[in-house]
Amino acid sequence: MAERDKVCKGRMVATLFLVRRASEEDLFRVRRLLKEAGLNDRGIEPHIRHFFVVERPETEGVPEMVGAVGMEVYGEFGLIRSFVLKRGPWNGKVGVQMMKFLMEYAKELKLSRVYLLAGASSSFFREWGFEETDRESLPEALQKSEHLGHSRGGVPMVCRITVPTGERNAGGG
Repeated sequence: MAERDKVCKGRMVATLFLVRRASEEDLFRVRRLLKEAGLNDRGIEPHIRHFFVVERPETEGVPEMVGAVGMEVYGEFGLIRSFVLKRGPWNGKVGVQMMKFLMEYAKELKLSRVYLLAGASSSFFREWGFEETDRESLPEALQKSEHLGHSRGGVPMVCRITVPTGERNAGGG
């Protein structure tokens, strides 16, 4: 039996998730998911193309959105925001997959550094190579972020992205 499967009352139930790039059509559902989790949804509109969503298999023709993670891109810098997964389907493997997608995406964009504001989850991000920094060290380009401007809490963290020399993206977004 695969790890994703479990036996429930004599039946096998598959717990599958689809992680995909978000589209403009996902904006309302992403905002609702963030609000339900008590997260800041301000300023996601211009960055929705840099979001990924997590969906459960279709129920009555409509997949249920159970998670999202997004990134704002400013030149060679990224700012992770809105990392959320509903409590019911939460498991560490799904969170890891979300980060894998996002960090590979950062490499595709040839970003040099990715930043975030971490709360209680800072140990999770340390495992991905993030280190604590201070707000004063954040690049000037990130100061344009509405999300960063409205977030008072959280520990600023940075991760340097390894991209082969000569392949850096000066425009990014």
